[in-house]
Amino acid sequence: MMALMTPVTAWWDGLSLREKIMLGIAAALAVVLAVTALIVQPLLGLHDRARQDYAASMRLYRAVEADAERYRVLAAEQPAGAAPTQSLRAVAGAMALRHDIALARMVPGEDGRLTVNIDRAETAAVLRWLVDLEERYGIRPQASTMDRDADGHVSAAFVLSRGGS
Repeated sequence: MMALMTPVTAWWDGLSLREKIMLGIAAALAVVLAVTALIVQPLLGLHDRARQDYAASMRLYRAVEADAERYRVLAAEQPAGAAPTQSLRAVAGAMALRHDIALARMVPGEDGRLTVNIDRAETAAVLRWLVDLEERYGIRPQASTMDRDADGHVSAAFVLSRGGS
């Protein structure tokens, strides 16, 4: 190891004081540059992306919250109708067609509930469909998940049942 350091030490000793100071300043600037480029800038970029992701999530949350409020208002406008003799599956399918909603899947449950999946539909159409189901047939969502796209469409899954069950 000393054999490698001998030429470097001899070169350093051959430099004037002014050259040593200039090389020291250059080395310090190189270290500052490396720290900035390799640590600080990536962290600042990560922070900016996290801030943008948070803002987008909050916009989506507020939009979904507004849609849920609109659903509550629409549902409260009219009382639920009498329970029909049609099956839950037939009613949900017919009402979906009326609202131009393509149902991806309908799975009946053993407890009389129906799980309905929608791959992509307009948010307003889905909300009107849910309100019509409740107003006309007394069919209510017992559980739901909705993912809203930026263009006003949703992908959703609902567990529907008659009345308060």
